Amino acid sequence: MPEPALSVRQVLALERVLAGEPEVVAGAGRLDQPVRWVHVAEAADVGVMLSGGEMVLTTGVLLAGDEEKQAEYIRSLHRAEAAAVVLGLGRAFPTPPEVMRRAAERCGLPLVVLHRPFPFAELTEEVQSRLVRRKYAAVSLSEAVRTALTALITAGAPLQALLDEIAQHTACPVVVTNLAHRVLATAGERSAVEDVLRDWERIARQAGGSEG
Repeated sequence: MPEPALSVRQVLALERVLAGEPEVVAGAGRLDQPVRWVHVAEAADVGVMLSGGEMVLTTGVLLAGDEEKQAEYIRSLHRAEAAAVVLGLGRAFPTPPEVMRRAAERCGLPLVVLHRPFPFAELTEEVQSRLVRRKYAAVSLSEAVRTALTALITAGAPLQALLDEIAQHTACPVVVTNLAHRVLATAGERSAVEDVLRDWERIARQAGGSEG
């Protein structure tokens, strides 16, 4: 099932971004954070304009020469739960600013610099269109699954037929258990199901039950 959001890592892998020679200088361990939106912002108190999950693009033009503003910019993004910040190197910052790098590393906020900046509008347009398409695809898939399951239930299909339908639409293994976490039925690609069941004892234990 397609995810309605892109991760920071996926955005950085876009052809338009790769042409800008991106370099992750902080927060490399958080690149799988979902990107809900892309926002261009220069003000030091940018966080008040965000609602979480944004990838923020900046040239740093209002931050150059003021290390406290640079650090506060990063802290503000972190407080707002931004997904990442992308800094286009240029006149304001010809090299990655150490103050911002250290602040981002402390916060665990991915800080990416573009060694060959390009118009941010090109990136915002591409990412927004991809996010909209993914959201539409997810909604369409959910409706398709609902319609298919309704038809099967109306026809009196057995449980296995329902599970097979779900597995086919989602391309994921499906496991049905009872309240004691004992496996009652499965569906999906055999190897994927076996991978889940191989670790089932640990999964059941974490869920508060036992395999049996």
